[in-house]
Amino acid sequence: MLFNSLLFIIFFLPIFFTSFFIVPKKYRYFILLLGSMVCYFFCGLFNLNLLITIGIINFFIVKLFYNNKNSYFILSILALANIITLFVFKYNHSLFLPLGISFYTFNNIMYIIDVRNKKIDIEKNLFKYLAYITCFAHVTMGPLINYNNIREKLGCLSPSFDDFYKGLQRYIYGLVKKVLIADTLGILYTNILNINSSTKISCIILLIVFGIQLFIDFSSYSDMAIGLGGMLGMKYPENFDHPYSASSISDFWRRWHITLINFIKNYIYIPLGGNKVSKNRHVFNLFIIWLLTGMWHGNTFNFIIWGLYYFIIQLIEKMYLKNKLKNLPYLVKNIYTLLIVFFGNVFFCTTNIKDSLLLINDIISKPIIDLNILFYIKENIIVLVIGIILCTYIPDKIHEKCDKNIGLNILYNGILLLLFVLAIIYIVNGSYSPFLYNIF
Repeated sequence: MLFNSLLFIIFFLPIFFTSFFIVPKKYRYFILLLGSMVCYFFCGLFNLNLLITIGIINFFIVKLFYNNKNSYFILSILALANIITLFVFKYNHSLFLPLGISFYTFNNIMYIIDVRNKKIDIEKNLFKYLAYITCFAHVTMGPLINYNNIREKLGCLSPSFDDFYKGLQRYIYGLVKKVLIADTLGILYTNILNINSSTKISCIILLIVFGIQLFIDFSSYSDMAIGLGGMLGMKYPENFDHPYSASSISDFWRRWHITLINFIKNYIYIPLGGNKVSKNRHVFNLFIIWLLTGMWHGNTFNFIIWGLYYFIIQLIEKMYLKNKLKNLPYLVKNIYTLLIVFFGNVFFCTTNIKDSLLLINDIISKPIIDLNILFYIKENIIVLVIGIILCTYIPDKIHEKCDKNIGLNILYNGILLLLFVLAIIYIVNGSYSPFLYNIF
């Protein structure tokens, strides 16, 4: 599958951008559409047909009924139909799960609801709308893009040299993070998981390694998507804001997968009444959004438990801990947050509730430590340290200094280029793994 094959993307991009810059600016959206269709075709003809069909149906129903006296009702039903389609594919195990269906379904829903609520005008050009829905930069794993944010750019895709340069730099940075760090941490995670005699410490380290790998893996895709958007002349929103620096669970979820959380807030939580309702209704609203968040992330019961786990934690924070947390030192609040997040990975890194419970049992009942885990930590200490650093503000500070100093910028680009070559070698040798969020 194409998006599991970074090698294909690397060879595809030069051909695509050569064609892109030859064509006049006002027609480049058409090249974007064709290129995206080629990409998705290599994911499978069914994937492409479903993506295009859903896009066309949504486009024409909105166009036909947006001025109808019953438009609010009809477009609400259309948005609901998209949600039902998503859940049919996600929860019917006999059906093939199309790549990226969660993300492009949500993009369709945002467009439908914004038109219904008169926040945006309808798009009259089918090909522009399909270019938005199919765009290879964000179609598989986001970030989720509100159509109104990029519709003007689609009409004149004209990246400046600085846009293209910074976009390419960001894309390569994300690729290097994914191939050299996230995938190596994935191998470490697998090795720890397969230790014959697991211990309390090995289980705890397993959850920490998974948490670091998950963040770097997903944020690396966001880096690549934002970079590609910049190369196309479109500014994509940031999807992460150093979530492991959070001082509470509420703060963590303002920093993690930001575009998804904004979608849930603006299109589910606020329409339900948000926190501007009675106490009981507020609790119900929180329950609904966390139940849906868990169901969105996976089609097994452990993901529902994961969602309800955060519902309970956030409820306790909002109702009882909000003022108490404010008075604690930042370090204490950060440790509290990380403990909850990494323990929550018990339900996220396993494929079913039975495995989740077995992992919890191992943490409680197994011996404290053995020498096997020390061996794996020693062998992977460098990549672990780099992984931890990538979760902090340090990379941002390095980027800022390099942007302000020509010499440092040349050095940074030289190192990045060498790491890019190394990443290509890893890819050619098959030493990479699919993005973890491909399944969502």
